[in-house]
Amino acid sequence: MTFPLLAPATAPCIRPTRAGTQVQGEVQVCPGRYRIPDPRAQGVIVAASSGTRIDLTGVTLQSGDTAPERFTGRGVVVSNLDNVTIIGGTIRGYQYGVRIEGGRGHRISGVDVSGSRATRLRSTPERYDERDWLDIFHPDTFEQYGSGIYLRGTDGASVTNVVSRGAQNGIGLFAARASYIADNDVSGNSGWGIHLWRSSQNIIVRNRAHHNVRCESERYRRGCDSAGILLREQSDSNTIAHNDLSRSGDGFFLSGHRPLVKPSIGNLVLRNDATGAWHNAFESTFSWGNTFIDNRADSSDYGFWLGYSSGNLVRGNTIVGSRTAGIAIEHGSDNTLAANVIIGAPTGIRLFAPTAGAEPSRGYAVDDNVLARLERAVVLESTTRARIRGNLFDGVRDGLIVDSMGRDAAVTGNVFLRASGRFIDAAALDAGGNYWGAASEADARAQVAPGVTIAPWRPARAAGY
Repeated sequence: MTFPLLAPATAPCIRPTRAGTQVQGEVQVCPGRYRIPDPRAQGVIVAASSGTRIDLTGVTLQSGDTAPERFTGRGVVVSNLDNVTIIGGTIRGYQYGVRIEGGRGHRISGVDVSGSRATRLRSTPERYDERDWLDIFHPDTFEQYGSGIYLRGTDGASVTNVVSRGAQNGIGLFAARASYIADNDVSGNSGWGIHLWRSSQNIIVRNRAHHNVRCESERYRRGCDSAGILLREQSDSNTIAHNDLSRSGDGFFLSGHRPLVKPSIGNLVLRNDATGAWHNAFESTFSWGNTFIDNRADSSDYGFWLGYSSGNLVRGNTIVGSRTAGIAIEHGSDNTLAANVIIGAPTGIRLFAPTAGAEPSRGYAVDDNVLARLERAVVLESTTRARIRGNLFDGVRDGLIVDSMGRDAAVTGNVFLRASGRFIDAAALDAGGNYWGAASEADARAQVAPGVTIAPWRPARAAGY
């Protein structure tokens, strides 16, 4: 005898009617549009037990408010539970679309949380208003800003295929570790696409975080600390890879500004595109031990600004058309700048220490870079113990500029092909053992400052040019 197969029993879908609706287990919200305000910020839908799975496919959950700067409440809330899953649906008009505090193993996927809270911008295309400047130093302030997705104190959460656009902030991590933030669209916001505070060992990959910008106009450039991705306050050992950070205020911004924010260290920033940043394509300040490899930093004010940073590796990046400088580091030390391509800027690499009594600028390795179509290719100001080795200087006005403090620089194995001004301008410098595009040693001597020694002289053809 055979028996017919029976479909498994399934729970009926639910229709939330008020804020504070608690759910648990396998939860399907009935497709449709729900207008539910949450003035007490308790959450419209609240997970009540670990392992809850909330399916919002076909659902639009909205607060009904129309002024983004006054949005309150939270669409979906999870507190101190584990392994809660939220999938699908649209959540709009709240301070936080989804807010998860505590717990392990949460999953958010396929949710559209665009249109969360956003402060009103006072700047206009004609006039900048300093009140639009974002506070990147105090967590209580940015907690008030809101975000499409917010993870606080979580471990091992996953956020994938989420859309969080047209607000102030896309995805926020506060004391969140080992998160996987991938394949999300957090573009077109007025603050930060993704921002981290005291959040470590997270993987942030393949996100679209472009056009996150404020305080920018054809008439002025301020940035107001907007960024595609922002790291602050001991956000260590994160992997930031293959993200589109283009056309933002800063593309990637890591701030460790003393004394308000502690350094963030050991981050890997790999193969991101920050083309067209209004300010800095990549900025990392007051921190150490961070690595920038194979990134794109074209058509920005600065390709890399690494003020007061040390022990960083900047390798294999492409920096074309910077408005001010390709790489600039003030009061930095023990940084390696290697195998970068820097083309078309007033300055290629500038290492300097303008403030008396601050950290010294010293211990640089500037190796194997291509430096072309630059007014000044490499500039050392108040910088000691630098190594300039194996670089190609081609089509520059002045190649290497060194002040009196940099006379101990080791300059060897470089190829100086073409310079309309001087190959090297320095009060005193030993530059023997380099390769020269000049026809003779005498011609090469004519294009270096009198205090520069170039013996032994070698022609560029000996290096294959």
